[in-house]
Amino acid sequence: MLHIFEPMSPPVPITGTVVAFILACWIVDVRSSRIPNSLSGSVLVAGVLLNSLLRGWPGAVSSVAGVAVAIAILLAPFAFGGIGGGDVKMMAAIGALLGPVLALVSLAAGMVLGGVIMVLHLVRLGRLREKLARLHAMLVGAFLTRSSAPLEVSAADPDAVALPYSVPLGLGTLVTLAVVRQW
Repeated sequence: MLHIFEPMSPPVPITGTVVAFILACWIVDVRSSRIPNSLSGSVLVAGVLLNSLLRGWPGAVSSVAGVAVAIAILLAPFAFGGIGGGDVKMMAAIGALLGPVLALVSLAAGMVLGGVIMVLHLVRLGRLREKLARLHAMLVGAFLTRSSAPLEVSAADPDAVALPYSVPLGLGTLVTLAVVRQW
């Protein structure tokens, strides 16, 4: 019996859907700085259906758990303005396809890659020191005021440095799939 928290190499139809979905998200996000609900929503539904067809009831439960894990982890960064809603929905759809364990590993890998990519981007722009000082001020402000308000950021801020986060999140997912396929 399939346990919903057992990491396993996904079947080829699911892997193919994940890869195609990530590529579509990258193309749209890089061009327009958004990922349409219709794209993420349709893939989320496809993930639940594919897992249900291929694995039965445990597959459906795994899909729903994958969606829940992605949303639970990305809800706070979204609420504070650190990530867009399209990125949250993209990872929820990936969670529906891959289940909770692989969604969690993909998110962790994507977040680490996102941090590395952003640091390199800030170095390239000559703004790393400025942004680290801003981060320090935000953390101190949150601690001193015992409020999360100083942690809120806005992509609309003219001083903001934006990155299409679908790229590192997608890369993290592809790296996860490559590693799982090797085992």
